[in-house]
Amino acid sequence: MKKTGARTIGRALLCVVLGLVVGAVGTVMHRVVVTDHLLPVGIVVALLAVLSGGVLARAWTSWGGVVGYGIGWVVAVQVLASKGPGGDLLVPNQTVGLVWVYGGMAVIAIAAFLPWSWFSDRPLRPAGAGPSAGQIVTGSSRRTPTGQIGTDA
Repeated sequence: MKKTGARTIGRALLCVVLGLVVGAVGTVMHRVVVTDHLLPVGIVVALLAVLSGGVLARAWTSWGGVVGYGIGWVVAVQVLASKGPGGDLLVPNQTVGLVWVYGGMAVIAIAAFLPWSWFSDRPLRPAGAGPSAGQIVTGSSRRTPTGQIGTDA
């Protein structure tokens, strides 16, 4: 099925919206920690969400989707990283904030450069190659004189 230009542009714009949502939610939650053990759960979940969104954008619209997703994510993170009206910061200049900003960009780049074959609808093997779906093949099988498949026993 051939993709039309309007469909591709529409999907790319939806990927921009996805990037805005993932960037906004991740910016708000990236500093969450489990207080008993100081485990940085928020940054791990936020970066996994960025990876999931990037893979979705790549699989859905290829390069246009990833670019749109990346632009949406960067815009959301940079707008929310600036000082608010009361002087508050959601992304202070600390390790977890730097990991969120630079790690998120790196994760989007990783999603963009994943192998093309992972997103292809083409089968790995041509239809005529290999055994048929109903045929059982074992290493010791051979045809017996009656034409049936048997073993060496």
